[in-house]
Amino acid sequence: MRRFIVVAVVMIALFGAIAPASAQVPAPKVTITGFIDFATSYSKNWAGLDVTDGGKDHMWYSRERGVFTIIGEIGRSKAVWAIELDGVNGAGQFTAPGNTNNFDLDTDVNNNAPGATGSNSGFVETKWLYIETPVMGPGSIMPFIPVSTIMRAGAQPGRGHEYKNGILFGGDFSGVTFESTWAPNLKSTVTYAQIGEGLTAAVAPNRATNNEDWAVLASVEFEAFKGLTIKPTYAYAEYTCGNGQGNGNLGTEAKNGFNPNVCDGLNNLKFDTVRHTLGGDVRWTAGPFTVQPTFLYQFGHQGIGNADPEDNVEIRTWIFDTTAGFRVGPFNVEGRFMWTPGMKADKEALAGDTIRYYQSINPAFGYMGGWTEIQTSGVEYNNALLSGAPGVGLRQSPSYDKYGRIFAALAADYALTPALTIKGLVNMSWTDKAVDTDAVLTANGLVGGDGNGDSRFLGTEFNLGLTYRFAPNVAFDLIGAYMIAGEAMDHANTAGGSVKDADNIYKAVARVRVSF
Repeated sequence: MRRFIVVAVVMIALFGAIAPASAQVPAPKVTITGFIDFATSYSKNWAGLDVTDGGKDHMWYSRERGVFTIIGEIGRSKAVWAIELDGVNGAGQFTAPGNTNNFDLDTDVNNNAPGATGSNSGFVETKWLYIETPVMGPGSIMPFIPVSTIMRAGAQPGRGHEYKNGILFGGDFSGVTFESTWAPNLKSTVTYAQIGEGLTAAVAPNRATNNEDWAVLASVEFEAFKGLTIKPTYAYAEYTCGNGQGNGNLGTEAKNGFNPNVCDGLNNLKFDTVRHTLGGDVRWTAGPFTVQPTFLYQFGHQGIGNADPEDNVEIRTWIFDTTAGFRVGPFNVEGRFMWTPGMKADKEALAGDTIRYYQSINPAFGYMGGWTEIQTSGVEYNNALLSGAPGVGLRQSPSYDKYGRIFAALAADYALTPALTIKGLVNMSWTDKAVDTDAVLTANGLVGGDGNGDSRFLGTEFNLGLTYRFAPNVAFDLIGAYMIAGEAMDHANTAGGSVKDADNIYKAVARVRVSF
């Protein structure tokens, strides 16, 4: 696939060489946009992996995040560099999740994060680094092709393939995107994502930790008539030994103790994964009503760790996720329902059972954002419930471990003034198949147990908050959240040990954001 991308870029360059040059050179322009957040939060039984410790887990801290995007433009072409900085207030041997350093006395932060090594040791992060330029249509490399097409190449935001962030391909990635406008009501997006790079042995002698992982996605957005838009999408993802070098193993999260991100060059274990995803989105607006259903069907195969690459299991799963809303004047009410299937407690991929749980290519640490403050990343977006077990936490996994998930929420907001909006939300969630609560919760999901399903109810969450835009480009957010944990979140702390009841969770967050 990479050879195809190289050939395509070379052909574009050759066509560009014979294209007539513009007679007038536009003046270059540089702009800087971004924001800085100051946030403080208090939480109990939320930040840790264990939710059965009797409420001993509590934390109050504050942090800052700054994102600065530098855009150089000349004509219709752009060069973009986005820088991100995350710091916790106060010195420490370690920093809070989602942050890369601590501000101590004198606040001269160097580029070495406490307790971190390798790619996570820097304070200054490059979020985006890409070029954007027209490749077809007027003023492009190939102006003789009458289809307006923009190419983005490099580390960039993922967009054009979903209406619900993280359900398939959200967040950021490195690769190439082509966005084409075929007609006023017809657009397409094609993306190639380089997830992992398998370098040659001369560059990387240990090939076991350098994988050729990639994905390609194609979406068409068609406005059938005013108010109705249809977006069919196809995605193909291929992983060699999972995505072991990726951030948080996005898209290949471990479940039920089964970790596909193990690359063992000595034993030649095969965890190769191939996933096809087919489906799409619909968005319909009629007056004050809006409905946005999404359905995606996923199939393929997953290696199970044997030396023979033919030793794999089938993937057969789907996800349905829909929102509906009604707005009249300052009042807005919305609902959301999601259902994705799972596997029974006595079924597991390593035993040769078909995988029934859904995994996106890039959930972006933000799936279901805005619909829960505790279970995914919201106003306090740096962390979430059970983030230490990525295959269990909602922000990264629609399926609760291998058991699937059903999620229903109702939200309302009312603008008291143009500057002040109050918000309320309630959600409830279950697993599709009953959870074996005798299992131990680990970074690789729920491990062990007696093979019997015990409970499906995950809990009920309540949120109440406000947003106050008290000055131009300045907003104050305040939110409180409380979750009554269900019995499906119970688990044992040691293999064969007694089952501990999950504690209720609460969190309060205040944040000021200055945008420019």
